[in-house]
Amino acid sequence: MTKKSFKRLSPQEFDADLLQELTNEGCVYIQVSQCVDKDMYKHEVLNYVESIHDFAAEEWRDEIDSVWREIVDAACMSEFLILKKGSESGHMNRYAVTHLVCRLQHAGVYRKDVTMLSLHLRLEHTNQKNKYYKGCREYKLCREGRNLLKSLFMKSQK
Repeated sequence: MTKKSFKRLSPQEFDADLLQELTNEGCVYIQVSQCVDKDMYKHEVLNYVESIHDFAAEEWRDEIDSVWREIVDAACMSEFLILKKGSESGHMNRYAVTHLVCRLQHAGVYRKDVTMLSLHLRLEHTNQKNKYYKGCREYKLCREGRNLLKSLFMKSQK
């Protein structure tokens, strides 16, 4: 009996006899696609940043929750905020969230007397930098994302 190579079948190509033959030869495997709640990352982001809401600047204190809600609800941000590979696929990208916190801190959304490191330590519930702190500078935001942040900053100045 010769082994056949693996073959991906579409529903239209499904053949019960071929399946039985491949099963007998040990050539069948099942690839389960991950069913991901498309809004799961939104809840994760909002819960993650909630710990730093008390560091919001005075003029942003009442709006900080709605700012983050607008960010996670924006279609252009989903590509940025969702992990696409590995076992964590579909969950929030903590590097990207840290990058956004850094941008918001530089824009004055968070108090100027609070350092980015302090924000990071609170986000991560730790007392030392970890790998996610690198997200402060390593991520690039798409043009739509930058425009979204600019429009959020403009709203508060009115």
